[in-house]
Amino acid sequence: MNERGELIICGAGGHGAVVGDAAVAAGYVLVGVIDAVRPADGGRPPFGGVPWLGSPEHPDPSLAELLDRGARIHAAVGDAGIRRRWHADHAGHAATIIHPSATVSPSAEIGAGTFIGPRAVVNARATIGAGVIVNTGAIVEHDVQVGAFTHLAPGAIALGNATIGDAVLLGANSTVLPTIRVGDRAMIGAGSVVTHEIHHDVRAFGNPARPR
Repeated sequence: MNERGELIICGAGGHGAVVGDAAVAAGYVLVGVIDAVRPADGGRPPFGGVPWLGSPEHPDPSLAELLDRGARIHAAVGDAGIRRRWHADHAGHAATIIHPSATVSPSAEIGAGTFIGPRAVVNARATIGAGVIVNTGAIVEHDVQVGAFTHLAPGAIALGNATIGDAVLLGANSTVLPTIRVGDRAMIGAGSVVTHEIHHDVRAFGNPARPR
């Protein structure tokens, strides 16, 4: 067993593969994957040879046995609603995965079940909620608050003292300027620059980002 123990990945798609690679690099050993579609036997890493433990709706009985013996579980899907549901179902076993190349301040607070990807940065006094994705190369600057189940796509940046709500999507290479607030469930388009408050449930695109 690796130093961080056994891990089950919920989600065998592309994001699940990224999380699986990061988990192995961080010292976990993959002992199962849960997905609606069974990965092909002998498939590509990281799931080649990893046992399929059924679908979220119909998990294999061995899932409970693995959790009982101390395995952890991580919801590795992009959809915030699915991540929230799976996290709730297995909250006591949720694993936080941090890629070894990521930089995380010791004064940052990281919620359970969060993924921090390769070369991502979480700076001083940042607060990250449960089930967040800080994807490849994303940056959460000092004193930023990121709500639960939000996704910072690759290269997204939240600058100092910004507040990002729950279940937000910050598109690839988007930027939220300092002190700006982004409301719950908002979606910020790729490459956009957020210069003023974005309200709940709004989609905003461009530089400056405007609702559409």
